[in-house]
Amino acid sequence: INYLRAGLKRGNITEEEEDVIVKLHATLGNRWSPIAGHLPGRT
Repeated sequence: INYLRAGLKRGNITEEEEDVIVKLHATLGNRWSPIAGHLPGRT
């Protein structure tokens, strides 16, 4: 059986999430695993 984890956010990213991604990418570069850790509910 396939199912989504409870608590996963679906749909487009918010402006706030985009700001977090841009700021973290500027400091961490292409280290996406650490960046993803700052976006709970996103995969």
